Amino acid sequence: MTAVITFEDFKPGTVIGSATVQFEEGLAERWRAIFLPGNSAPGAGGGALGASIALAMMMRGYLDVVRPRPLGNVHARQQFNLSRLPKCGESVTTVVSCATKELRRERRYVELDVRGLDDAQRPVYDGRMTLIWAA
Repeated sequence: MTAVITFEDFKPGTVIGSATVQFEEGLAERWRAIFLPGNSAPGAGGGALGASIALAMMMRGYLDVVRPRPLGNVHARQQFNLSRLPKCGESVTTVVSCATKELRRERRYVELDVRGLDDAQRPVYDGRMTLIWAA
């Protein structure tokens, strides 16, 4: 088993890694089942569906890249900026970088920047996650 990522492992200004997720119709169908029960028609959900999928892609990218994580982390804050809605069938690569890390009041704070890029390297979304790191 791989050792968990520790506070010391984070290096501000460096890319941690990336993960690519494809916006498949299955993702849209699952979203519609939750938020629009009974309406599984393609296109139903419009912008809300696209924005939700973009956020899910960002989180999935983070979860795929930053692991194994220690138990007890706290997701303290998150910013999310959407440049455009992803399209069904499109792949988006989430790039995760360490922005900052600091010790405050005996807690280890890590800020991660996340960027979602399409196949032509155009931005889809970006954000920052603030985590209280457990190890």
